[in-house]
Amino acid sequence: MVLQKFRDRLTGVMAIFVLVLLAVPFALVGVNSYFAPDTENNVAIVNEEGITLSEYNTSFQNYRARMRSFLGQNFDAERFDGPVVRRQHLDSMIDQELLRQVAVETGLSVDDQTLAQAIRDIPGFQVDGEFNGDVYQSQLSAQGITPQEFENRMRASVVLRQYPATIGASAIATAGEVDQYIRLQEQERVFGALLVLADFVDADGEVDDADDADDETEEGDDPETPDVSEEPVEAAPIAEERIQSWYESHSEDYREPERVVVEYLELSAAGMEAEEPVDEDTLRQRFEDQSGRFVTPEARLVSHILIEVDPTAEEAEIETASEQAQALYEQAVAGEDFAELAREHSEDRGSAAGGGDLGWVEPGVMVEAFENALYELTLESPISQPVQTGFGWHLIQLRDIRPAEGMTFEEARETLEAELIAERNERRFLDVADRLVDIIYQDPTTLEAAADELDLEIQVAGPFDRSGAEEGSAANPEFVEAAFSDLVLLQSSVSDPVDLGPNHLAVLKLREHLPEAPRPLEEVRDEIIAAIRQDEAMQAAQTRATALLERLQNGESLQALAEETGLELVESEGAKRTASELSADLRTELFEMVAPGDGEVNREVLPLAEGYAVVELREVKPGELGEEEEARRESYRQRLANVMASVESQGFLRMLREQSVIQVFEDRL
Repeated sequence: MVLQKFRDRLTGVMAIFVLVLLAVPFALVGVNSYFAPDTENNVAIVNEEGITLSEYNTSFQNYRARMRSFLGQNFDAERFDGPVVRRQHLDSMIDQELLRQVAVETGLSVDDQTLAQAIRDIPGFQVDGEFNGDVYQSQLSAQGITPQEFENRMRASVVLRQYPATIGASAIATAGEVDQYIRLQEQERVFGALLVLADFVDADGEVDDADDADDETEEGDDPETPDVSEEPVEAAPIAEERIQSWYESHSEDYREPERVVVEYLELSAAGMEAEEPVDEDTLRQRFEDQSGRFVTPEARLVSHILIEVDPTAEEAEIETASEQAQALYEQAVAGEDFAELAREHSEDRGSAAGGGDLGWVEPGVMVEAFENALYELTLESPISQPVQTGFGWHLIQLRDIRPAEGMTFEEARETLEAELIAERNERRFLDVADRLVDIIYQDPTTLEAAADELDLEIQVAGPFDRSGAEEGSAANPEFVEAAFSDLVLLQSSVSDPVDLGPNHLAVLKLREHLPEAPRPLEEVRDEIIAAIRQDEAMQAAQTRATALLERLQNGESLQALAEETGLELVESEGAKRTASELSADLRTELFEMVAPGDGEVNREVLPLAEGYAVVELREVKPGELGEEEEARRESYRQRLANVMASVESQGFLRMLREQSVIQVFEDRL
């Protein structure tokens, strides 16, 4: 009623006044919406070009899938889903967008021949090292991608690689830089080292075989001095107070990680073979329907000469190019060498140097006009009249024909039967999987209903932590990720289907959650005792090494100390960084020592994994290579050039970032 009365009275000047008041803010909001970028669905804006949340999520999931495939069981799902990794991936997408923008601004493009060659070079599309059109089509179909979509992606990818590739190709290492690198890399060090290894004691207090000879009883020594050449002695017990103190001060070393026990249902097409027999007529019909699969298509060995001209150019320019192509055609038909004509006149930078060679070409690879002309040629009449495409005028030479080859039904029968059975199993798997999801959806608190209806066994895995198990389903990173997901861990619901491989999935539910907790002292007592004894042994070795260093600095020689103590002496007149006769830890520490001055010696105690080394560094010889080692010099030069190329590429990207306006929405990652 109130609204009706307001409407009845809203007439005349009052109506106009109210409408003006309402119109002003609406107009301002409307105008502003046209000029303000729509950022609601973007995770970043790069020079007014948005990277949408959908694009980011798709790219990030593809990245995780690649890392999972690469790392296998070492893949850590939690590590590859953290904020740092997500931001790093967004930064890489921003870099790609910057490169795309600068490529567009500078007019970089990829011609069809270069694109076709890049596709032909992809191993996944090859059979016995040769591009196969059927494999190409089937691979794209399996991924739900049309050839045009894939070619557009490839074209963009090749364009994006042009700037970094150009920068990399221009990077050089000067002779002076190479010489300096060789002086460091081939450096030799003259040294001696006395190895003071720790006498480790196990948890039972038994001393390992000592390499000390200091304490050996010599004739005339105190008879109570222990003889380490006899059976190992038992070390003194460790006080309970010290064990407790170590346990408390190193508590992080003795914790049980968070673990779960899950129950799960597993579904696999491999265990769902249908009892329906394979029908011979069905196999023969499939052979007829798919005969192209069992035939290697005819391939033609082709060369061409390209006279470039833009199809949108002036008519006179197109005609001039046509006349040039026609003149070359007449020269080729008259008997002049086609390859030489291509080297001299072809404007296809990818093939001209090779005499116009395009290699073996199969149907569906070249543009339509080119392909039509090619397949009209014969070996008796191998050179085409000029053919116009979007790149200009082509002369095509047919050099050889590789006939199509095929299989008989009997030869293909085994393959057809295996595929038919696999398809039936897959259909059965999908039907059961759909039903499994429906049942879980109806009651996501239990697996029992699905197990009963689908005759599946409820299995148990665990306990396992976030690193997974060594074998079984819990060794799969996806399975582990689902087990520790909020849906399973916090909501106690059945998980979404977990992909364990092709036509292989599982659904799981939490049975028991074991939070992170300290391990009881009694459980880790032996570990603590061993750690304390190891710490004592390392401290004793350090004390002894320090005492030996002091004697060395007071004028005693390493050789004399080695003979007195029985410790191992390592000496070298020219050890390199790659010296395999030295332990890795000694080699690393040795090459970090400061070089001694002329006529001086540098002496230090260096830490090792199992003790210490008393080292006397006598000389550092700069590295050098002889004239006969030019191959190694070239290897070092290329290594330096690669490093510089990487640095320059990163510098180029930094420059683009500094010159760009980039906005990142961290809260949407």
